[in-house]
Amino acid sequence: MAKEIYIPKHGKGKGSIAFRDQVKPVPKEGQVLIASEGFGINFADVMARQGLYKEAPKPPFVPGYEVVGRVVEEGSPRGESLVDKRVLAFSKFGGYAEWALVDRSSLVRIDEEMDPGKACALATQYCTAFYMLHYHARPRTGQWALVHSAAGGVGTALTQLCHLEGIKVVGLCGNERKKQWLREQGVELVINYKEQDYEEAVRASLGDKAFQYIFNATMGATFKKDLRMLRSGGKIYTFGGAQRNHQAPNVLNDLRFLFSTGFISPLFLMMKAQGIVGVNMLRVAEQDISILGECMEELMKLYRSGNINPLVDKVFPAIEVDQAMDWVASGKSMGKVYVNWKK
Repeated sequence: MAKEIYIPKHGKGKGSIAFRDQVKPVPKEGQVLIASEGFGINFADVMARQGLYKEAPKPPFVPGYEVVGRVVEEGSPRGESLVDKRVLAFSKFGGYAEWALVDRSSLVRIDEEMDPGKACALATQYCTAFYMLHYHARPRTGQWALVHSAAGGVGTALTQLCHLEGIKVVGLCGNERKKQWLREQGVELVINYKEQDYEEAVRASLGDKAFQYIFNATMGATFKKDLRMLRSGGKIYTFGGAQRNHQAPNVLNDLRFLFSTGFISPLFLMMKAQGIVGVNMLRVAEQDISILGECMEELMKLYRSGNINPLVDKVFPAIEVDQAMDWVASGKSMGKVYVNWKK
């Protein structure tokens, strides 16, 4: 019997994640059924498990945004059949399952020899980075970008994609392992934000108003610092709230987090010619999931040409999914954490 991993209740540790038998889904028109090899873990999964991700379904639910596997059935197929083809797909929840039901427009074919962990990285993480940089920004050689959590999944993608466009990167991280990795990636200025105030370090190296682009997965008080370093004509991209991690899901903590971020008037943004873009790929997918497919197609071209190379930090068997999620939650992980269904 096929299995799926679900969240029966919000929390951490024992009782907040479990296995159950899965009934084989039947694909409808525009859908395909995938026999999954494995799936990637994203920080949003960790937040959803703790009850901190507002877009997640109420428990019990199956988390997961991306799967790698082989198509076994199609619902009312149109055009070339995908049956028996190996694919990477965006799953909009439901990815932690041996049978994954996905929209046909949200997948891309992958090579037989492609590492499944690297493939999963190209879904949620690299798609988020690609969407921000190529759907909203107009990158130009010589500009500067500040990347929070630069050794994480989206951060790694951003540094590689920025460098392809000739954009120089200041990468923030929280330990020496990550610092060394970012230096090996050619990041122009690496700052351990736990050891020094990153705003002061940036001003000492680059001066005031340094950045055309700031990519913030942390939020909270960091947003105010970022705004002070943004050039006229620059944009801040917000795509996470990592500072909310490990806090109890209640109204008081929500308000503390909200007030620490601060409030911005559109009038002031206009006067300074600055922009703030909120990025939530789940919402993008709800409006037009084909955008995810388009992003993955472009990213696959870049991967095959050797222009990007995702980092797979650790691979866990499905039976150790709890440990895999804890590793991502710890803040020590880098790049992609992948979970496989191999028995």
